[in-house]
Amino acid sequence: MRFLIILLILVLPLSCFASERCKNLAQEVRTAHYQYFGIDYPYWYSVGQLEQESSCRNVISRDGVGSEGPAQVTYRVWAPALQKQGITEVKTTKNNLRAQAYINKVAHNENPHKKLWITYQIYNGGGLVLKEINKAGEVDWAAAYAKCSRKVVHFKDGSTEKACDINYYYSKHVFKFGETYRTGSDSATYSFW
Repeated sequence: MRFLIILLILVLPLSCFASERCKNLAQEVRTAHYQYFGIDYPYWYSVGQLEQESSCRNVISRDGVGSEGPAQVTYRVWAPALQKQGITEVKTTKNNLRAQAYINKVAHNENPHKKLWITYQIYNGGGLVLKEINKAGEVDWAAAYAKCSRKVVHFKDGSTEKACDINYYYSKHVFKFGETYRTGSDSATYSFW
């Protein structure tokens, strides 16, 4: 019996712990996103975004570009824009979450279709998704994904993954994780799909 208990503890999914960490960040995510988007923004998707990015941990990524914090913000890339917002660092959780909200707003402003799946994909992989939507001729996740032809990413451990899969499944994960933290209904202004 003792062996079974130890085994269960060892194989307990990390997502249980991620969920608790994410719940602890939800109010700060809400406040930061309301600042940039208004009070009808479905902030729970941005909590889901944190779970996708870092399992809601305040970590420095091993991505080689210096992404850090729960939102995995690359400060050296965003410093000029963030400094104009009064965000002079992203090491503190509060500033990291403010940076996340601001970068999401920049992505949303770049997104002419205003669907949140596109906004989150822009946050994750830039504006290539917009080109793929144009190729598809419709604002549809599956149709845009079918038109995606990006590079294959090679990781240090020898594994590979298609950049299309990374970016397109990012929005799927944000949506799935975001549903866990839902506290209301999506507004007409901010629909995910």
